[in-house]
Amino acid sequence: MSAAPIVRVEEAGLGGEAHVRLVVSRISDLRRLRAAWASSGAALERVGDRLHATTTVDALARAAGRSLGAEEAAALERTLREAIAAWTGPAPPLRCAGVRLETGLRPLVIGIMNITPDSFSDGGALYPDSHPRAAIAHGLRLLDEGADVLDIGGESTRPGSRPVGEDEELRRVIPVVEALADVGAICSIDTRKPGVAHAALQAGAVIVNDVSGAADERLLDVVAAAGAGYVLMHTRGTPEQMQRLASYADVVAEVYEFFADGLARCAEVGIPTEGILIDPGLGFAKTGAHNLALLRSLRQFRSLGRPVLVGASRKSFLGAPLGCGGPEDRLEGSLACVAAAVIAGSGAIRVHDVAATVRVARVARAIATGRMDWPEAHARVGSNRAAGG
Repeated sequence: MSAAPIVRVEEAGLGGEAHVRLVVSRISDLRRLRAAWASSGAALERVGDRLHATTTVDALARAAGRSLGAEEAAALERTLREAIAAWTGPAPPLRCAGVRLETGLRPLVIGIMNITPDSFSDGGALYPDSHPRAAIAHGLRLLDEGADVLDIGGESTRPGSRPVGEDEELRRVIPVVEALADVGAICSIDTRKPGVAHAALQAGAVIVNDVSGAADERLLDVVAAAGAGYVLMHTRGTPEQMQRLASYADVVAEVYEFFADGLARCAEVGIPTEGILIDPGLGFAKTGAHNLALLRSLRQFRSLGRPVLVGASRKSFLGAPLGCGGPEDRLEGSLACVAAAVIAGSGAIRVHDVAATVRVARVARAIATGRMDWPEAHARVGSNRAAGG
């Protein structure tokens, strides 16, 4: 676990003397910091090992200087100012294996491609019949509808799903990645397996969407060696067991702290921070209430300085507010989540319904920014074949 202080911004004004709402954790002596901070007039509440405060940036920096050691105080002030800058500024670009993806101009639209017989929403639609032709044709349709990235997966990760063998997963995804990368598509590989990630990057993918929650350091090593982009997603356990692990005292705080630790871990193994997207993992070891809490708090995750990816498309938690059952009935709920994500400044949205998503995202962006355009989101700066391909 990271020993560095963590700051999560809930609301922020501009300038050192503007009031902000924030949460501070991972402090060696929370009692001393609280006492020094309270003397500045900050409104403080201690909840477990976290301090919730309405304060100014400068007041916290001064309190840290009076109550903590010099190194810890400097680390807290640096983290605080970085978090405020990230919260108030545009989402940063994503750099991955020869591609620069701009997430601050508008959100990336990531089209979902499930090359499986058993995915929760569209299992069997692209596999096995006419494989790989049906999947390739579907990917081309998603590009025509406005997808910036195609996220290609060969193993279902719906709650309760069982893993498939590596050879079978490779048979499902590699021909599709090769064909779509060869026509210029920006491809992501949705996998938990280092061998599949390596093969897909060799075939032309430039991003690894790791639905294991960074559980396998070998996969992180593959990403680092290829200079690929990486989706750091929060989850617990495996798809077979994850819903039994959906217990949190404070889901937003715990997911946020997972990301702070995960970003530090990625840096240690050589994955550059500018290559990482963070994904709160809606539906992965979460109840419906947890998912909604995370959606309400999306902008807070911007404090980490990385683009936030939101993947709510057709997920089961949308059924309750919609009052309906199957995935095919959840389009409006999916689009509501898209609008919320765009207005919160998220950097990417992962969806099944690309055409409808682009239309909703354009309007939501216009509401949030006043901008009516929809600029290009990516530019190639090299080959889309990973190093050694």
